[in-house]
Order: sequence, then structure tokens, then C-alpha cells
Amino acid sequence: MRFIVYLFAICIFSINVKAQNNIGITPMHKFFQKNADSTYILQGLGTFNIPNYRILSIVGDTISIYTYKPRVVLDSKLKTIPKIFKDAFLKNNGNLIYLVPIDINVFFQPEYLKIDSLKQFWVKSSKLKMWEIKDDKIDGEGCDIKKNGDAVSDGGKIYLHLITKDSIKELFFYAPDYYNEKCPGRKGRKAILDLWDLFNLYFKGK
Repeated sequence: MRFIVYLFAICIFSINVKAQNNIGITPMHKFFQKNADSTYILQGLGTFNIPNYRILSIVGDTISIYTYKPRVVLDSKLKTIPKIFKDAFLKNNGNLIYLVPIDINVFFQPEYLKIDSLKQFWVKSSKLKMWEIKDDKIDGEGCDIKKNGDAVSDGGKIYLHLITKDSIKELFFYAPDYYNEKCPGRKGRKAILDLWDLFNLYFKGK
């Protein structure tokens, strides 16, 4: 009986971690608040809520970029081991990212750009003045005037955390690309899409 209760508690804990550990402020965000001067943490969430972050940060005059995302790669050499071992390896490693707190761990990796590119990235990001924009929590999701066919229920979400030693500001946007096309004019929505494109440019698929 004691074992059953213990197993039930573990299951509940695992479900809660999987659902909650990749939303909002995490130990990784707090690490950057403590150790960096200024940081952008950009997160896109789709249907499966897979943790996936891209990070631009500055300490003094040193600019750096990082990613936090799943890192299981199907190596061709895996074909040489028994299928049951290969399947177990991929299954267990594929789920691991949901079961550990988002922090400076194996899923957190530095990425590398030339110093000039990093400076350009930082300057272009700063020019968007993300600290000053309004997000969907202020302006509301969707279009200002509701029209038939405007609403979408399966759009992606974008979170941006702006971090300094004094504060962590969270910006949230729901399906910004879709609604920017349907009802253009929101400065905040346009700014987050510009920042997203900028991150795509400098991270180049990372």
C-alpha cells in the first residue's frame, strides 16, 4: 500500500513538472538575473509545449548567445545496437527535458558568432525598444474588433523575458503572425515579430 501511494505521488509530480517547468520564470531566468547585466530570453510554444529557448545576453562588454532545447540526435551508429536498447535510449532521453527544471544543465548550450555579428545583434535588438511595448496581456489577444473567421484556437505562443539585475519583465503574444496579418497595426505585435525574425537571422536555425 505504501508503495502504491509513493508511485502515485511520483506520477503526479512528473505530470506537474511536464506541464509547468517550461512556462514563466525558471531557475535559468533567475541565473541570468543574478549573473548578467541584461538578457533577452525568447520562447516559442506550439502544440506540444516542448521547452525551446533562445537567449541573447550581455555581461559588461561581452555579448553571448545560448539555446535551451532537446538535444537527442538520431546518430546513424544507433542502427548497430539492438532495437530495444535504441528505442529505450530515445524514449528516455526524449522525455528527460520535461522532467528536469529548466536551468544551466545539459540542455543549455552556448552558441557561437563572430564578435561583430554579436554586436550587430545586440544593437538591432535594442533598437526595437522591447521594454516599451505593450503585449497581449495589456492590449488583449486577437483583433480589436471581432469578425467572423478572425479567431484562431491553435495558434502558437511567444514569450519574451527581459531581464536585468533589478527585474524580470514577461511579454506574451498569442499567434502574433496570424493576427498581424488579419488585423495589422499593433506596435507590440509587430515588434515581437521583428525580434523573432532577428533571432532567426542570427541563430540561423539553432
